[in-house]
Amino acid sequence: MDMNLEKWNLGVIENDELFREEVIRRLGDLPAARSVRAWPSAEQFLRDPSHKGIEILFLDIMLSGITGIELVRILSEKVPEMRVVMLTNMNSDVMIFDSIKNGALGYILKSEIGNLEETVDVIGRGGATITPTIALRVFSTFRRVAEPGPDLTDREKQVLGLMVKGKSIHSVATFLGLSDHTVHGYVKSIYKKLNVHNRAELAARAQELSLT
Repeated sequence: MDMNLEKWNLGVIENDELFREEVIRRLGDLPAARSVRAWPSAEQFLRDPSHKGIEILFLDIMLSGITGIELVRILSEKVPEMRVVMLTNMNSDVMIFDSIKNGALGYILKSEIGNLEETVDVIGRGGATITPTIALRVFSTFRRVAEPGPDLTDREKQVLGLMVKGKSIHSVATFLGLSDHTVHGYVKSIYKKLNVHNRAELAARAQELSLT
């Protein structure tokens, strides 16, 4: 046994009880684990005074109440020494980059949980880590940045900005003094130019291309 092995206080925030128990078991088996604690929500984590002793935190994104992305931002401000790894099913570009921008040092898909020992080692040594599927999305996003943006008209940009804010077609029409039919035509054109099929994809694509 390596007596010089650095050990860490590990934490898990996961609302799926079965998956949480599996992660706890895996982390508890690691030689580098000094302790493992878990919480089902961000709120319970923050209310627990011992949470500041966690050194490496594995954090789900889709939590009830405060989301994982909101929590990593809070921790970056209040407990900057804590190292956070997102452990999630979510693989949208927006969530990946929001997590990283807010301070996450890792992004791992639950389906690619892989070698947690290596993850803890890399994060513990001051590195960062992402799983292969996430790496592909990151590289693909950077390739898209070099592509020319869609040729939206000024009116389409107005409509897009309102749609991204959650406005309905009728609300957009009323705000712009247009008919619902006219706005529907603009929306159809925007969807085609951005190659999206629903509101969520529209918002994500608009953010990727810095259109709003």
